[in-house]
Amino acid sequence: MSAHWLPSAGDVDGRAVGVACGTVSAVALLWWLRKGHSVKSEYYGRVRRRLDLERHRRQLLTQQLTAGGQLMTVRRQLIVELPLAQLIEQLQSGKITATEALRAYQAKALEVTQLYNCVTEFVLNADERAAALDALPESKRGPLHGVPISVKDSIDLEGFDSTLGLAKYLDRPAASNATLVQTLIDLGAVPFCKTNVPQTMLSFGCSNPVWGVTTNIRDPARVPGGSSGGEAVLVAAGGSPLGLGSDIGGSARVPALFSGCCGFKPTCGRVSSSGLRSVMPATTGIRATVGFLAREPSDVRRVLRLITTPLPGADMYRLDPLLPRVLWNETLESAGRPWRVGYLSELPFCPVTPGVRRVITETVSALEAAGMELVPFQLDCGPAEVQLFMETVQPDNGAHLLRSVADEEVDVCIGTLITLLKLPHWLRRLLRWATDRHFRYLPTRLRAWTADPEQAVVLRAAQDQYVQRTVTRWRAARLDLLLLPGFACPPLPHDKVAELIMGGLYTMLMNMLNFPAGILTVNKETEEDQAALEHYPTPSVELQWFKDASCGALGQPLGVQVAALPWMEEQLLAGMCDIERAIEKHYRKT
Repeated sequence: MSAHWLPSAGDVDGRAVGVACGTVSAVALLWWLRKGHSVKSEYYGRVRRRLDLERHRRQLLTQQLTAGGQLMTVRRQLIVELPLAQLIEQLQSGKITATEALRAYQAKALEVTQLYNCVTEFVLNADERAAALDALPESKRGPLHGVPISVKDSIDLEGFDSTLGLAKYLDRPAASNATLVQTLIDLGAVPFCKTNVPQTMLSFGCSNPVWGVTTNIRDPARVPGGSSGGEAVLVAAGGSPLGLGSDIGGSARVPALFSGCCGFKPTCGRVSSSGLRSVMPATTGIRATVGFLAREPSDVRRVLRLITTPLPGADMYRLDPLLPRVLWNETLESAGRPWRVGYLSELPFCPVTPGVRRVITETVSALEAAGMELVPFQLDCGPAEVQLFMETVQPDNGAHLLRSVADEEVDVCIGTLITLLKLPHWLRRLLRWATDRHFRYLPTRLRAWTADPEQAVVLRAAQDQYVQRTVTRWRAARLDLLLLPGFACPPLPHDKVAELIMGGLYTMLMNMLNFPAGILTVNKETEEDQAALEHYPTPSVELQWFKDASCGALGQPLGVQVAALPWMEEQLLAGMCDIERAIEKHYRKT
């Protein structure tokens, strides 16, 4: 009898191969799942350990600072309420010691961060620095003797992490100070804390899975701006007299606008950027620069003058020999006549909400009443300019950014950006076609793609041409300063910030032009502004989102942006001080 039911040798081999392949696949899948679980466990464990450590440190600091059951004593409250100029004067004279100033701002920062989660780490050995300063004779005190300063997470501070909101950078402390930080220390300042940022810093929100969510001072459902959001909140809430941030698309200015303080971006190259961390190892046409957060433009003016006026023991140019030696030039602080100011109420491609338009109009009236000469001005801004900015900021099509978030929890504030960058080029083209009719900005974001090295050269040429066109138009109008919005709408809700990044076109263009620019708080969103949203144009999906996001923003700060030509920081800050006085006088009258 034939054994036809028995498997042939070929069948046995085939089944064996199939079983083997299945086994290998199952083992591989199990290994991958375990590996992913292991990576996530390590990730959460690293974050948990670090947060526990920082929580313990804050408890110790709170215990050390508590006096009579209070953190903010009357004396400390009086100190933190002093304008920077008066604080410096009293520190110089010894009426306030460096230790007293430090403890006052530590106590205030503890209270502020309890409310808004803006501080990531406190510098616990800052008291040693303050004590050393107190031991100095008056003749040895630097110009910023004893002034406490806060530092953005991404700026190197010796012995502390620069995490960018990424767990992979925890427990990797900086070996030295950023050049700007060291220069301020040499001038007598005391760094006392580091502040929160959005994950990777490429967002106008301020949240990450490591340090958590920093909230808007007036509404926890809204963002404080980013990426220097922690700095802006701390300064605006009175927890720091001077904050160090950075800016590549509005990262110092938008948080100042959303939080209600002064934010300033110098010309890239005017102040050393050595020691600023980024997910990008380098950029081509648009580079990040340091930024300053303060209560008043006069504070930034005072500090920038000191930084760019080298002293024997405090010389930024010695610390960074590659930095152009552009010293402070007092002759630029006055035009010898009333300022001639160009004003731009809105970009047609990115219309502003009624409240934003109102503060521009009221500021124009205030400046005219103060005797300044106001002339209308316009900047080129459409899909081509937006695409140029995006491709110039990320010439690698997001490759380094995607690597930076590998094995990380992706925060909601950058979720849309990461999703777009992961799309294959063919799918980007398909989605661009599908969304072109109903979306204003998304097709341009999908179009932004650097195809080859030759295109990178074309991009740089296009940027140079854009700058030259703008400068030519500026000179033809004989402008000293430019007044324009800082963002298209009031502060956004947390869940809308990733989709509405194009509201920041007003600050992004200043980076692409490399113009110095600053933010002044003018007024607040009113009930009339909210009612007028009914007439805000919504021909595209995103503009409807802007309208929806602005509803409920009653009481949020509104401000203006002021810009000047490159290397004209002296003129710009002098002009900002004059504009601020004119605004204050205007609102006192009304």
